[in-house]
Amino acid sequence: MEDLIKWMNVGARHTAMHMDRVMAPYGLNASQYMYLVQVCEHPGLTQDRFLQQFYLNPSNVTRAMLALEKMGFLERRCNPRDRRTFCVYPTEKALAVYPEITRLRREWQDSLLSGLSPDTRTLLQEALRTAALRAVAQNQTEEEADHDR
Repeated sequence: MEDLIKWMNVGARHTAMHMDRVMAPYGLNASQYMYLVQVCEHPGLTQDRFLQQFYLNPSNVTRAMLALEKMGFLERRCNPRDRRTFCVYPTEKALAVYPEITRLRREWQDSLLSGLSPDTRTLLQEALRTAALRAVAQNQTEEEADHDR
C-alpha cells in the first residue's frame, strides 16, 4: 500500500502554502481563513464550538480569534447564556471578503479534484473524514493514557 500519511501531509502542506498565497491580499493566512468562514456562516458561535469543529488546542483557537479581532474581522461579545464565554460575530470587513474567500477555496478544491467523478469525490471526502476522525480519537486516547501515567 502507498504511504497514506505521506500523501496526506503533502496535500495539507501544499494546500496551506496555496491558501497562504491567495489569502495574503486580504491580510489572512491558511490557519485564519477557516475561522472567518465559520463565523460568517454561523454568526454567534462560541469559541468552544470551534474546538469541536476543528479539533484544535484551545490556545490555538484563542490566539486566532484575538488576531482576527485585532485585524477587524471578528467581534467577540459576552455570551448571554454563559457570561464566562464569548460569542463570535463577523464584522462588515469579514462579510465583505467572505464571498471571495469561499470562491478561492472552491476553486482550489475543484482544481485538486479535477478529473475525478462525482462519486469518487464523495468517496474520497468520506474516506478522508473517517481517517481524520480516527486520528483525532486515537490522539485523544493516547493523551488520556499519557495523562493517567
